[in-house]
Amino acid sequence: MTTLDAAFPPAALTVLDVIRARRTVDIGLLRPDPVPREVVEAILEAGTWAPNHGRTEPWRFTVFTGEGRAQLAEVFAQAYAAGSAPDREEGAALEAQRARAWRAPLWISLELHMPEKPKMPEWEEQAALACAAQNMWLAATAFGLVGKWVSGPVMVSPVAAQALGAPKLLGLLVLGYPAAERHTATRAPLADKVTWVE
Repeated sequence: MTTLDAAFPPAALTVLDVIRARRTVDIGLLRPDPVPREVVEAILEAGTWAPNHGRTEPWRFTVFTGEGRAQLAEVFAQAYAAGSAPDREEGAALEAQRARAWRAPLWISLELHMPEKPKMPEWEEQAALACAAQNMWLAATAFGLVGKWVSGPVMVSPVAAQALGAPKLLGLLVLGYPAAERHTATRAPLADKVTWVE
């Protein structure tokens, strides 16, 4: 513990430790073990406490786990087939998209829902959803989970959004227990990115 750490209250240290422990981990490095429902619900609850201008709560989530991933597999295949990839009509390519859904035990869609007459500009609502995603990711980290936010063409496709009943998708959080030790990470010094005006 550093001298600086000794000056912080324990709750602050816990939050900072979780933030520093969060890692982006590829789907192939997740164990297949299911995530208990109560853990998933706690993660989702964390998302709902994100800041949102105007108290609009523009987020909705669809959770795919267990056999429910079969539905997500079809969403991926439909979205890919509707895209512009040269192999979009090939059976093998569509099967590869379906197989993707089974490679992680837990998928959570990040759906942007705005009223017909928005109170706030769309960029603010997207920022609120991003905050919700970060809250969920940090809560997942606290429960020992790792993963990544995937936002490739299939994951943000209007076809995928329509299949989920969402006006817009910002991607999905893919979570699971790590199959190996978490790798260490570094960041550039704070002084390189901050200007103090005192």
